[in-house]
Amino acid sequence: MKSRFLGVVVLLAATACETVPPTMDPLLFQNEVSRLNAIASIGAIETATETLLARTDLTDTQRADALFLRAEKRLESRYDLPGAIVDFDRFIALSTDDPRVTAAERRKVFASSEIESAQRRLARLQNLTDWFNDKVLMGDLGAAATRYRQSGLTPNESHVFLLKESGYICPMTESETADPVHKFGTLRADVEGAVWCAHQSVS
Repeated sequence: MKSRFLGVVVLLAATACETVPPTMDPLLFQNEVSRLNAIASIGAIETATETLLARTDLTDTQRADALFLRAEKRLESRYDLPGAIVDFDRFIALSTDDPRVTAAERRKVFASSEIESAQRRLARLQNLTDWFNDKVLMGDLGAAATRYRQSGLTPNESHVFLLKESGYICPMTESETADPVHKFGTLRADVEGAVWCAHQSVS
């Protein structure tokens, strides 16, 4: 009877060990964070952090760190500030005792102020460059890309860089239906051979 009881205990312990979810190695996570911090493009950062946050093996602390990092990068780049506020809120919910919570609350106030200013500007007549910047700030890069493509105007260099990194501008392929980014005026090196990506929902 005693040996049977011990066998059940061992079996239950083994089953419990098998069901403990794996967690991302802390060193691997820190290496990934360092890599993200070194990326110069907000478009590339968005893609990389989305991949990181999609992992199911992050601890709450790791997820909070990734959310805080993305929120800071968005705020710094004036990119998707509504999304930055959501990230700060999720960070705060996961890390109520983190010393960065106070900074996150302050940054939320700043982001809200920037959003209100952008909304007022968007309600007025703007040139395409300023309108694009405010749409990016509001987290609507897709609409901003569509407007550039429909206008036939060539985006400026910083906008081209963002659109390339975000997958809206691609290198020229053999496709006969390729839509060139540059159509009028002097051809810049950064848009030579560049086309609007066929897979993006811009038309």
